[in-house]
Amino acid sequence: MATRHRLVITGEEHSVVFDDAAGTVAIDDGEPLGLDAAGAVPGVFTLLIEGRPRRAYVSRRGNGFEVIVEGRRFLVGPAAAGGRARAGLGGKDRPGEVTAPLAGVVIEVRVAVGDHVEAGQALLVIEAMKMQNELQAPVAGTVTATHCQAGGRVEQGALVLEYEPDAG
Repeated sequence: MATRHRLVITGEEHSVVFDDAAGTVAIDDGEPLGLDAAGAVPGVFTLLIEGRPRRAYVSRRGNGFEVIVEGRRFLVGPAAAGGRARAGLGGKDRPGEVTAPLAGVVIEVRVAVGDHVEAGQALLVIEAMKMQNELQAPVAGTVTATHCQAGGRVEQGALVLEYEPDAG
């Protein structure tokens, strides 16, 4: 049976349809994605995207969830009544800070102190469970400190980088 939900995904409200019988999920009436949780490690799901399996790591954040697919992080939570996005999903980094979304080993730090970064630019790569997860800049700004190095281990929630957001 298919169920439709209104969810906020990284600040934008979407219609999401879960079809248990077909084992799919579709966002905004888009192409259904295969979803397999059978035999999975708790919090780890396999999505079939464009015919290729992709791992999705899911963890609870406040009244919502954080979903990481191929290094991209999405905050997912319920939409408020009246169609407005509900604030405070929790788990979001404070302005000027980037934290590790999961425990793992830092494979590569792609920026240095003083570098200017654009929103969405890769900052570093963390490997966890044989998957490489790219952390991206949430907004444009200048890197002011790095708190990790290639080869080092980080724990979930650890501060890995600080930046000064651009004005405006």
